[in-house]
Amino acid sequence: MAGKVRQDRSRPGKSARPADFFRSVDSAPKGISVKRDRSATDGFLISFLALTVLALSAAPWANARWPGSVPTDLIFFTADRFNAVLPIRIFLVIFFLVYAAYAHGPILARLRLGFSFLFKLGVIAAIVDGAALLSWQQADAVWPVAVQQILVGLAGLAIFPHTVLNQARLPAPCGSPVRRRGRHYEYWLVSLAALVSAIGAVIALTLYGAEVEQLRNLALLGGMGPGVFLAQQFFTLQLAALGTARNALSRRRAFSPPVAVLIPAHNESHLIAQTIDAIDEAAAHYDGPVRILLMENCSSDDTAELARQAIAKCRCARGEVIESLIPGKAKALNHGLELITEDYVVRIDADTQIDPKSLRIAMRHFASDTVGIVGGLPLPLKKTGLLDKFRTIEVLNRHGYFQVALGAFNGILGIPGMFCIYRRDVLMEAGGIVEEMNGEDTDIVLRMTNLGYRAVSDPRVKFRTEVPDSMDFLREQRTRWFRSLYHVTAHNREMLFQGNLITGAVVLPFTLMNGARRAMMAPLAIYGVVLFFLFGGIYDHPHLTTVLAVMFGMPFIMACAVVAFWRRPDLILYMPAYMAFRLLRSYYTLGATLTLVYPGSAKERRFEPPKPLAVPEGERIERFEKPPIIAE
Repeated sequence: MAGKVRQDRSRPGKSARPADFFRSVDSAPKGISVKRDRSATDGFLISFLALTVLALSAAPWANARWPGSVPTDLIFFTADRFNAVLPIRIFLVIFFLVYAAYAHGPILARLRLGFSFLFKLGVIAAIVDGAALLSWQQADAVWPVAVQQILVGLAGLAIFPHTVLNQARLPAPCGSPVRRRGRHYEYWLVSLAALVSAIGAVIALTLYGAEVEQLRNLALLGGMGPGVFLAQQFFTLQLAALGTARNALSRRRAFSPPVAVLIPAHNESHLIAQTIDAIDEAAAHYDGPVRILLMENCSSDDTAELARQAIAKCRCARGEVIESLIPGKAKALNHGLELITEDYVVRIDADTQIDPKSLRIAMRHFASDTVGIVGGLPLPLKKTGLLDKFRTIEVLNRHGYFQVALGAFNGILGIPGMFCIYRRDVLMEAGGIVEEMNGEDTDIVLRMTNLGYRAVSDPRVKFRTEVPDSMDFLREQRTRWFRSLYHVTAHNREMLFQGNLITGAVVLPFTLMNGARRAMMAPLAIYGVVLFFLFGGIYDHPHLTTVLAVMFGMPFIMACAVVAFWRRPDLILYMPAYMAFRLLRSYYTLGATLTLVYPGSAKERRFEPPKPLAVPEGERIERFEKPPIIAE
């Protein structure tokens, strides 16, 4: 409302949080996930280490007894098969075997899983090697063995999610039709950016070849050519610049309709007052009415009472506390959606504090009828702890750079549910918030963009949320996040390789392969150490810098550049430790995949989560009478 004035007010009291407040019924949804302690992941890595030593010892032993009998990396159909630099195929075979052994399910399901992994890997390896053999025999063109290894390695990154999605018990497809048509400009934009990047790399190499080569060496990029190095950076930088410009144009018009703020809360007494206080502060900077609905979801502490006290002290927002008696965050959100009459729904987690101007900035994007959802930059609530520093680096890179680049071509895959704003009628048409699975915030973004609406991630929309302050908390959070990739993909399976959706045709498949890479990173580190220190005199292994480059080189240099852009040079001091944190993320990613359920029969693989707000296609959303606007 116009004329609102910021006012100081005292904060309501703060209560101590329960020791396990971060656990809830949503942590590991029954039927499609199980709770497994760290021993499963630790056992995986120990078994992987033992099998690695045995496997890497087998080839030298066999060649000592029968010279020239076993190639270096299970490559049988090429003239250069004894000169493999890094035995990637052996790594994949070991990884797949150990994963199948430690997967959760009956023995028959795990045997089927292992066979599927190895069969697909064998078929692709045979195709690649056959093509190399044909090229050698028919055209006298010898493929470098590294090319064959890279092709099969990339295939391994695709085999893993493909097999998991087809073998694990996961949410059934939601059946949402793909309505977007005629978005060819998205592909043209990406293609043009790639072309400009290639031309820019060539020009830079021509003018500054020596300097680029030196930078490449300093960046520990290993075997990556300087042209590829430059082209990658030019490509991402172009898209990030376009995404930034698009965000600026999108928020140029004032727009302040009534909004409803929906807060699901379970045992959040330690922060709920501060969350509500921040909403009231944001309402003071917003020209429209703001109504708070706090959904108290089966708390065992005094969350409800503290929330009522905080709402009563609000100067600019109004609201109420509603008892949501069925446990589950998604259930509480859907309950609140049934009570909301405003056209726009602001979803805020109970441990999240929005910046004063974030609501006003975010709502300006909705002046365009094409925008369906808006999110922002989820910064840590505190700034002092080591995990807070890591999270800041992570957020600035993901949400402050790469997410903006994805927004340039409508490629945003998910908006964090900690703070985001939905167009209510689109949210309802898409089916509401799905229950009984992880990643409901990403899921609804996919289904809303599927309807033709744009997702916006604007770094100027800042909010601060709680960062885990214990390893148990961190492990639970990251397990839930990383497992959600498979839940969400299975639920939106129709989008995969759907040409009308660049998210389904390009972004989602890439994300799945990147998730596989992250799950393999910790085992790959073990594999590299064993190879380098125990078998350096046997295998034609790469230099240590090359191994480091594959795992850390590019992420390190890009993270440094991004935090410098955000004027946080202090974070560069934490960058080496952040690289170690990336290995911990890999450890948690691997653990998350081990919590998936592999049933004994195919008919048990479909899991049907409820769809409480499904709306028939073409049916108009019923409008409720809007609440009266109360002048302040």
